Amino acid sequence: MTDALLWGEFAIRMAGTAFVVIAISWIAVRMGPTIGGVIVGLPIVLAPGFGFMLLDHSPVFVADAAAGALFSLSATQVFLLVFVALAGRSGVLHSVAGAGLGWLACALPLGMIPHPPLLGALLFAAVTLVAKRIGRRWVTARDAKAARTNWGLLILRGLLAGLLVGAVTLGAPYLGAGLSGAIMAFPIGFTVIAISLHLDHGGTFAGQTAYSGLTGLASLATFCLSLALLLAALPAGPAFVLALAASILATVVMTLMAGRARARQA
Repeated sequence: MTDALLWGEFAIRMAGTAFVVIAISWIAVRMGPTIGGVIVGLPIVLAPGFGFMLLDHSPVFVADAAAGALFSLSATQVFLLVFVALAGRSGVLHSVAGAGLGWLACALPLGMIPHPPLLGALLFAAVTLVAKRIGRRWVTARDAKAARTNWGLLILRGLLAGLLVGAVTLGAPYLGAGLSGAIMAFPIGFTVIAISLHLDHGGTFAGQTAYSGLTGLASLATFCLSLALLLAALPAGPAFVLALAASILATVVMTLMAGRARARQA
């Protein structure tokens, strides 16, 4: 990868992460954690990373990386579940540290096995269903109320998260397709979102957003699965565009469903 592409990827992934952290936190406050958690599944961070990867690697390599990311998303669901369990009864550091350990315990073994994309999709679906069923016991039916947003701290946290993601981007392509995809799928953005929501609006609010995120991450899974499969049948450009479109469509459908569910609770 040329220096221009490398720093271009760094800049876009940094900006994308910062945007996600700030935008999702704002949406969660304005529209409630139920919808905010769904929006977090948009591939604003993953998509630029895979787009740049397509410029420098073969479609086979990128398809393998997307499949690796899909398996890693199952570990992300464990991250969210552990955070949901801890957020309402523990401090922010304990909640995030416990969630990170849960992710690590699942992501490491998953990163060392073959990554058939269809098997990854089935695993993600199974983990999601189990996590949502277990997680219900720690969330209330009605959305928690948000406090006033501290924009200065929120923007700072978003930029710091972007720097961290950019640093990961610089090293990930040298780790191989499967491990590269797994690292790219680590929930860095959501980690910072969880910290911001916990600190500014309380553990109950943050936990509800994380629980909704269990559904929202289906959009990321859709993107990774579509990209892994389409790259075997289509040129890189159309495959990428179709995968991104499928992901956005999934988010739109889930957002509408979440809005209707919240309206019934009101």
